[in-house]
Amino acid sequence: MRRSLIYFWRINLAVMLGVAVATAVLTGALIVGDSVRGSLRDLSLSRLGKIDHALVSERFFRASLERDLERELNTQDVVSAISLSGTAVHARSNTRASRVQIQGIDNRFANLFDQILPELTIEGIFPSVVVNESLQKELNAQIGDAILLSFEQSDDIHRESLFGRVDGAVQTIRLTLAGVLPDRGMGRFGLFARQTVPLNVYLSLPVLQKALGQRGRVNTLLVSGDSDTDVQEVLSRVATPDDLGIIIRRETDYFAIESTQFILKSHIAETIQQVSAELNAPHMSILTYLANTTQVGERELPYSTISALDVGNLGAFQLVDGSLQLGEDDILLNTWAAEDLNAQVGDEVKVAYYEVAPGEKLLTRWAIFQLKGIVAMAGLGADEKLSPDYPGLGDANNMADWEAPFPIDLSRVRPEDEDYWDTYRDAPKAFVSAATGQRLWQSRFGVLTAIRIGAIAGEDIETTAKRFEDRLLKNIAPESAGLIFQPVKQQGLAASAGATDFSGLFIAFSQFLIISAALLVGLLFRLSVEQRGREVGMRMVSGYSGKKIRRLFSCESLVLAGVGGITGLIGGVFYAYLIIVGLRTYWVGAVGTSDLALHIHASSLLLGYAISLIVILLAIWLTLRRLGNISVRALLSGVTEAVRAKPRTKWYALSSLILAAFSLGGAVVVDPSAGTGLFFVSGALWMVSGLCFLSLWFRRGHRAIREGIIGMGVQNSKRQPARSLLCASLIGCACFVIVAVGANRRTDLTQNIAQDKASGTGGFALIAEVDVPIYRDFNSKEGQFELGFSQTDAELLNQAQFIPLRVLPGEDASCLNLYKPDSPRVLGVPEALRQRGGFTFQQTSTEVENPWTLLSEDLGADVIPAIGDYNSAMWILHKQLGDDIVLQNEMGGTVKLRLVGLLKTSIFQSELLISEDNFLRHFPDQSGYGAFLVETQQPVQLTALVESRLKDIGLDAVSTTQKLAHFQEVENTYLSTFQTLGGLGLLLGTLGLGIVLLRNVIERRGELAVLRAFGFRRAVLSRMLLAENGFLMLVGLAIGSVSALIAVAPHVMSYGALIPWGSLALTLVIIYGAGLIASAIAVFFALRAPLLPALKQEM
Repeated sequence: MRRSLIYFWRINLAVMLGVAVATAVLTGALIVGDSVRGSLRDLSLSRLGKIDHALVSERFFRASLERDLERELNTQDVVSAISLSGTAVHARSNTRASRVQIQGIDNRFANLFDQILPELTIEGIFPSVVVNESLQKELNAQIGDAILLSFEQSDDIHRESLFGRVDGAVQTIRLTLAGVLPDRGMGRFGLFARQTVPLNVYLSLPVLQKALGQRGRVNTLLVSGDSDTDVQEVLSRVATPDDLGIIIRRETDYFAIESTQFILKSHIAETIQQVSAELNAPHMSILTYLANTTQVGERELPYSTISALDVGNLGAFQLVDGSLQLGEDDILLNTWAAEDLNAQVGDEVKVAYYEVAPGEKLLTRWAIFQLKGIVAMAGLGADEKLSPDYPGLGDANNMADWEAPFPIDLSRVRPEDEDYWDTYRDAPKAFVSAATGQRLWQSRFGVLTAIRIGAIAGEDIETTAKRFEDRLLKNIAPESAGLIFQPVKQQGLAASAGATDFSGLFIAFSQFLIISAALLVGLLFRLSVEQRGREVGMRMVSGYSGKKIRRLFSCESLVLAGVGGITGLIGGVFYAYLIIVGLRTYWVGAVGTSDLALHIHASSLLLGYAISLIVILLAIWLTLRRLGNISVRALLSGVTEAVRAKPRTKWYALSSLILAAFSLGGAVVVDPSAGTGLFFVSGALWMVSGLCFLSLWFRRGHRAIREGIIGMGVQNSKRQPARSLLCASLIGCACFVIVAVGANRRTDLTQNIAQDKASGTGGFALIAEVDVPIYRDFNSKEGQFELGFSQTDAELLNQAQFIPLRVLPGEDASCLNLYKPDSPRVLGVPEALRQRGGFTFQQTSTEVENPWTLLSEDLGADVIPAIGDYNSAMWILHKQLGDDIVLQNEMGGTVKLRLVGLLKTSIFQSELLISEDNFLRHFPDQSGYGAFLVETQQPVQLTALVESRLKDIGLDAVSTTQKLAHFQEVENTYLSTFQTLGGLGLLLGTLGLGIVLLRNVIERRGELAVLRAFGFRRAVLSRMLLAENGFLMLVGLAIGSVSALIAVAPHVMSYGALIPWGSLALTLVIIYGAGLIASAIAVFFALRAPLLPALKQEM
């Protein structure tokens, strides 16, 4: 065996190189997957440093909570901070950066990263600020430059409630740039898994606390340490009522439980009532609201509070007249109000109040009651503490000084009203039942303004208050108040597995390259066997059995494959390195980061080596298997090819043709999502069928030559059918990849297509996002004025239509995110968009005229119908129609988003869509609108207007075509990778053609010498040989191209599929020309050999 390997070293070397190529490609693909996963893991560890758990809340809590936690956790470090999103502006150049992550930190923060943080000063007019390298480049800022930082001003009252303040929602502070952090470690800090570098700002915690009016309070806790301690459980032990947003106000004979947000959430209120019942403590539920007008006949009271009470056995009214038994339509007045209104028991009392509608619209509603009783100005009848102490109202010296967040007409306020304010402050003048108050005034933010608890029988109020507080803290979990620790490091490492399996992806990308390499190895080994055909015949004559000869060749092939595979492992590392370099540079659009590094795992090397050996040995075994079908006489004469077609070939050709026809027909009539796969299957079957029929033609035998030299060359392709078929297959497979990929490439949508409601833009020209939520209506004159637009601006705004969307922050669920998203971003869709419709649905759970109405379906408790993008759901979230995506709501529970519809290639690839009603029900604390869809015929002018007027809130408007193009860029980059690797497969095919041509010339030297002796010139023989190879290339190109176009038919007929026919045709022409040139070179060197010795041998 050793002598055979050495003697036939040339062809054996070629076989080993073929094996090395296949091994390198397969192993390299596995290494690429390891490298992407390893790089994502490194990025996660870099951005988190020593942080294992993190808590970020919408509310602020005690900064000293960090010390309480640290004391309980022993070895773990706890760092408090403030995390916000905002906008940074270079004060001199006005260069703006949105989606900036603002971090208010102290010196302990740097300990989490073992980095030195430039000093953050709080002295001076303008405190210092540190930014990361990415933000510094974005702003083009230098040390010492002034930076304007804008963010949402903190407010305990929900902005969309009646007493919430929308004006002044944005706070801007001026800072001095003191340092720049590199884009790693601390500079890359972020709690969401993403490969892109966030734009980070770091300033002193006291400076940010002062700007927010939250001295001594934070909204973020970062915990480091490897302890197995349940951090959430420890938090539940050390949290105080203040941390949970609960105020316990002690009075003489009761204590009141209120909320720092001035309204108790329903689940908190229920827990308080439950604990009261468990302790047998008397309680009274209170809901106090503002009555704009209280009217009896022609007389009315302006602006007074009205309370809905569940008196029970706590608190009392002193009845003056009537009854205290309140029905749903009954009301009580205190004596001051009754006398002022000249009201008598039984009179009709009308109450006007504000209802807050979406978009901060205040609607005046009227409720009609019957006066049930009149109560004295004592006890509850004159209790100002029934009303929350709203800022700007409760602390005013008189009603004329009210700084109300809602419109009031102070001209209605009379001296009598001011006298009441001076004496009784905001004590309610009217009272209704608790059920009536809930029906009229409860909101998504809560149901009660306070609950009063009395002393347990036999105890004083202080003892009851202490027992009640202890029991309440055991029953209210911190997560129900929005204080939830997330295992961010564990989540980040899990997400590092990636939404896309890059090993599988690049194996898929390289599959035709691997197949081409395997076919080339099979071709080379076949040539080796054919070269030794006479040797095989002699061995068989000498008594060697076919089994023993095959064993001999198998041993040789095993050695060749083993040595070639080891060489391929080295090549695989180099191949993976080149791919990683390509992903960091030329193909960076596919991964969105240049922070990729090579990671080599022994398991991948072994797996790649083993799989490549199996594939190569299978290809060689198929070649050796054919030896048994050739007679000894044929082998001794040098013939190693069976001429007659096998029945199986005919069966394969017909069956594949029939299956291809059925697949094509089925693809036309079935659901489009299933049809795409059937079209691809049909295309592949057409190629198999084409190659089978080509094999049949090759084996039909020669016929009389009437076509001249070119025809002679074409007929000569039948001389070695298997070789010719292999060459055509190599070219066909590579061409299939190149044409299919080229046809699948999406081009930028034109503006006309983008404004089509059925396209991926839904007919919207722009999509805008903001850092600080907007509460005003872009479509109304009042909203435009309040947003700061002039009358001139309004002319342009009125020509557009804005549809607001609510935003729940989350991870990007599109192909732009390499990490596997765990909590995707969610948008709340208003009724206006659902009625308008638009976009094209790939799949829906139910056939309806307007699939958007599916968002209003009732799927049961805690199950929300949702719509997503088909590509994101299928390939990133790995979900199908009807599957659930589980998210955590603001109460600490879980909610399921069930996919009832999937959009086709839309602008919503980064998020999931639910109805606005469901959004507000499950995520009530997410106030305002964070995104807007805009219909306009003047997108450029409108973008410039809204971005300049609303720069402080960080509004960024992006063309929907640009957004789609961004998604398509990733897809096209992957396709470019695929096409490049397909091109390498084509190179192997061309190499195979050249080898076959050289081999044919060597075998036919005698024939060529005779032709030369009969006067055929060398140029004529060259044309004949080129015609042979050119025919094989042409047939391979034709079969591969037609099959590829069938496979991508759905894309050809879809939106955005502006197929580059010209460039595709040019590519095929170049391929064909390059193949002919390569063949011409091979012919040139082959015909340079002297033919006289061959002629003598032929004679």
